[in-house]
Amino acid sequence: MELKEKAISLAEELGIDFGEVHRVIGVSASTLEAAFNGHKKAVDSVTKFFTDREAAFQQYTAEQIEIIKKFEKFVTEPENGSASKAAEKIGIGSAVISGLRKGTYNGINEKYFSELAAYFKIKQEKSELPDIFTPLDYVPTTISQMIYQRLRNVHVLGGCAVITGDAGIGKTKTIQKYAKDNRSKTIVITASVLNHTVTDILYLLAEELGISDTNKRHIKTALFSKIRDGMIIIIDEAQELTYQAANALRAIPDYFEAKGETVGLAFVGNPCFYNKFNGKYTSDRVQVSSRFVTESTYTAEQIQLEDTKMLYPQLTQKNMIREIMFLHSIATTPNLGQRKALFIFKEAYNYGQYDLDALVKRAKTAKIHFNNTGGIVRRGAGCEQ
Repeated sequence: MELKEKAISLAEELGIDFGEVHRVIGVSASTLEAAFNGHKKAVDSVTKFFTDREAAFQQYTAEQIEIIKKFEKFVTEPENGSASKAAEKIGIGSAVISGLRKGTYNGINEKYFSELAAYFKIKQEKSELPDIFTPLDYVPTTISQMIYQRLRNVHVLGGCAVITGDAGIGKTKTIQKYAKDNRSKTIVITASVLNHTVTDILYLLAEELGISDTNKRHIKTALFSKIRDGMIIIIDEAQELTYQAANALRAIPDYFEAKGETVGLAFVGNPCFYNKFNGKYTSDRVQVSSRFVTESTYTAEQIQLEDTKMLYPQLTQKNMIREIMFLHSIATTPNLGQRKALFIFKEAYNYGQYDLDALVKRAKTAKIHFNNTGGIVRRGAGCEQ
C-alpha cells in the first residue's frame, strides 16, 4: 500500500481529519507531503512509523491496541498537537509512550496500559456529563460599563483614580476587558497578601514590562524608561497594598506630569482601600488621598435586573424569569453579590438541574437562606405575565 493510502486509512481508522495525520505519525505536515512525493529521508521516517505500529499491534491484545488508538486520536486534539504534549498531560513520560507505541518498551507494559485506560475512562465520563457552565468573560453590565469608562477617563486624562466596589460586581473582568482592548498601552498588576509592599510592586511592574534585572535601583531606572506617555497602570485588589506602596505608585503619574506627559494610575479594589488613609498618620495621608480623583463606591444594590439577565443566557433563552429573579436577589444582597449568584447557578447547572427548586437547594447548601423566596417567585411570575 502506498504511504498516502496508509495515511488516509489511518485517518479513517482514528476518525480524525486527514490534515492531522502528521501529528499522529510525529512529523511535520511538510515532511509528510515530502514522503508522499518520494523524498527518501521523509519516506524512511514515515515508513518506520507504520512498520513500528504494525509490529506493536501484533504483540498487543485488542484492548491494548484500542488504548493506543485512543492515545493517537488524543494527540490530535487542539490543546495537545504532539505526542510529547499529550503524554505530559496524561502524566506518563513521552519515552514510555513512544516505547509502547513501537512495542519496544522494556518495562511492565500492563502498568502503563492501565494508567492510560484509566485516563481515557475519566475523559469519556467527563464528555458524557451535562454541559459545564462557563461564566462569560465580560458582560457590559451597568456597573462594568461605569468602571470601564472610569478607566478610560484616567487613561486619557492621567493622574490617579480610585475605583472601589463590593466583591463580585465585575471589577476584575472589566479590567481584563480594558487591558485586552488597549493591549499596548495598559499595564495590569494584582496586589495580594504575598505581593503588597513597595518592593513587591516594583518587581511585579518589572516582570510585566519584561525587565529581568534584580537590582532595585536598576529596576527603578528601567521602569521609568519603559513606562511611556499615554499609558495606564491598573492595580487590581488594591486594598492589599501597604500605604507605602500606594504612595510610591502615586508618584509615577506625578513624574510624567512634570515632564508634560500623561500616565494614568487606577487603584481598583474593595472599599476598605480607603483605610490606608486613616489612622496614626492621618494628616500626612490626607495629602496623598487628596490627590486621587475618586468615584463613589459601586455596590451590589446597583446591579440591575437586566444585568443579571445578561449573565445567564441559559435562563433568558428559556424565559426562566423566576430563576433569574432568585439569582438577582442573591446578586443584590450585600456580602453576597453577583459572584455568589454565579456560584449557585454553576453548581446547579453542572448537576443538570437549574430550575428554582434546584437553585434554592444549592443556595441552602451554600448557607444562603431567603425568608422571602415565595415573594421572589411571585414577582417572577408577575414578570412572566
